[in-house]
Amino acid sequence: MSAKSKFKGKKKIVSRAVPKYPDSAERELRRISRSYVRLLNKSMKDHMPEIMSAYKNAMRNDSRYDSIFDLRDKVNSEIMKMAAELEEALEMFGLEDAIERISRIAQRNSIKEWKRAVKAAFGLDIFEDYYKGETYEQAVRAWVADSISKIKSIPTETLGRLQEIILNGYREGRLIRDLKKEIQENYNVSKHHAEMIARDQVSTLNSELTQMQQRDAGVRQYKWSSSRDSRVRESHAEFDGQIFSWDDPPEGWYTTKSRGIVYTGRKCHPGEDYCCRCVAIPVFEWQTLDLPVEGKND
Repeated sequence: MSAKSKFKGKKKIVSRAVPKYPDSAERELRRISRSYVRLLNKSMKDHMPEIMSAYKNAMRNDSRYDSIFDLRDKVNSEIMKMAAELEEALEMFGLEDAIERISRIAQRNSIKEWKRAVKAAFGLDIFEDYYKGETYEQAVRAWVADSISKIKSIPTETLGRLQEIILNGYREGRLIRDLKKEIQENYNVSKHHAEMIARDQVSTLNSELTQMQQRDAGVRQYKWSSSRDSRVRESHAEFDGQIFSWDDPPEGWYTTKSRGIVYTGRKCHPGEDYCCRCVAIPVFEWQTLDLPVEGKND
């Protein structure tokens, strides 16, 4: 039976297979991100006694103009040591290899789900190696570099905020216990940020590969499919089941009690919005269909 016969006279058909989100890749990247943040936490705990000692000395000193410069120098010195330790730990940690491994998990999932979507629609097997070609490899390599950069930025931002907390605390004459509480909150923010980076990066890669595969096959539209749980955005829940064009993504929105619907100004395909786990079900058209299938199929 030919692929054309599957359309049964229709111009378009929607695949019956709903692509699965790469949960395993997200879990692994979240694990890696948490491990890296724990290295940051250990380094901060090791150097905090020196910083707190300098803070106490500065608070006891009557000459506050000189003290803040001494404190700043000490904090800078300890932060530089922490940054050097983290860079060394990063080499031992093997972050680049770990991110590369995760990218392959996501890529394999993407190819598997695309193959399943095509099989469900036409009963055809695609040529998998086609989706491991240079164009797709460039996209994966760019994602790996971006993910490494974002994870590496976590300690830089955290240590920068740490310095601000210490020096502002001194200027305001804050107590040690209040300072420690704010430093802990700063670490918690970094920990949460690492989790968000992991979720967002995996959804971004999955979305990009999905769009590349579908566009390359002549797919011009998709059916939006949300994960249908409590984490789904209000607008994305509304998009669920609707047909959209790859050339014209919908604009997100949310509702408020005072203003009603508020549009975000962001137009996104499934998986492109921050931490979005929605997926795109392909809408196939016979006139534009172009699939690299195995064997002699039409």
